[in-house]
Amino acid sequence: MSVDPDDELRTVDQALSKLTSILDRLPDAVAAEVRAKISHLLAMLEDRRHPRVMMVGRRGAGKSQMANALFSSPVRETGAYGAQTGKAEWEICEISGRQVEILDTRGVQEGSTPAEEDPEKTAEESLLAAIQIKCPDVILFLVKATEVDAAIAGDLSALELVHREAMRVHETAVRIIPVLTHCDALHPADVRFPPHDSEDAEKMANVKGASQILTRHLKSSAYLSQYVSGGVVPTSALVFFVGSEVNPRRDYRWNIDRLALRMQEVLPDETQLSFVRLAQFRVVQKRTARSVVATTAVASGVIGLQPIPFADYPFITGLQVLMIIVIAYIAGREISLSSARQLLTGLGVNIGVGLGFREVARALVKLLPAAGNAASGAIAAAGTKAIGEAAVAYFIDKQPLSVARERFESGG
Repeated sequence: MSVDPDDELRTVDQALSKLTSILDRLPDAVAAEVRAKISHLLAMLEDRRHPRVMMVGRRGAGKSQMANALFSSPVRETGAYGAQTGKAEWEICEISGRQVEILDTRGVQEGSTPAEEDPEKTAEESLLAAIQIKCPDVILFLVKATEVDAAIAGDLSALELVHREAMRVHETAVRIIPVLTHCDALHPADVRFPPHDSEDAEKMANVKGASQILTRHLKSSAYLSQYVSGGVVPTSALVFFVGSEVNPRRDYRWNIDRLALRMQEVLPDETQLSFVRLAQFRVVQKRTARSVVATTAVASGVIGLQPIPFADYPFITGLQVLMIIVIAYIAGREISLSSARQLLTGLGVNIGVGLGFREVARALVKLLPAAGNAASGAIAAAGTKAIGEAAVAYFIDKQPLSVARERFESGG
């Protein structure tokens, strides 16, 4: 029997709501801080939606290939030589039950008619038609490393046209991430990126040089430079698939995780969890998870500092359960109370079917060293952090429960 994620969320929300009467006994400023952090955690799950990613660049820049590399799945067809992508339209791509909306556009300054149909005459007209329908959350501006200084003015002009239209129609200052693609093709071309010779001095010098040229071109545009997020991200998106899975023996991707981190920094809050689930890069998942742990630990510490009877400490446990659910979701699990129950049971915490918030709280304090009869704010925060790190080890690092428990008992 499948579990309805919304029902599971309502259960957690209702449990926390029943316990929020505790907050009424706290100073107004303290109660407001804790409520804000709880609302932030719940909103990450309740308001979640899939991200909208727009890719702009000339034909051959590797837009479709980049989509496949980012999401570790062949979500887009790639053209071997001629223009492939036709009509620029938002396409919802599903990857292992998770979704992303991609606008893989026609190549600007294209030299031939694309294989796919498009009612618009030019790539620029096609871009403008798509941007009027929906506003992208982020624009990836892709430039081929070996062509970074060739007719770049036309590419920049198309990018500015698209961005201005997004501003006009949606009144949103969409961030632009400049991406240098096909870095594996730079001299010496026989040197591949991972798993071999990724630190070749001559190769890396040429990557740096190409990045500097693209940076200079972007800075020459007074308009675009306002919306560029960070520096140029040099990449190689070369990866081959066996069916829908990455072929590990032919995976030459380089810096794609760095690009994913940059995207995460600029994407709207409501798309964050869906994006990190999609990208499947542990460095991205861990950064988000540890942000969640830090938020929950602060809220727990604030509660722990207050002179509240120990019998009311189930409130902290409610926060910890919510934290575990969020971390499990980041790792690719569905929203489910069973994720929290599974981990807490593995850590040695005895909980019943109804979550047993009070029993969990008492068990947690017994397992935490030097807790005594009254848990201080520092211990409440440290205990939450330890549980959070155990959740990261178990759900994201895919470690066995025995390792997660060691992480918990060592304080994270």
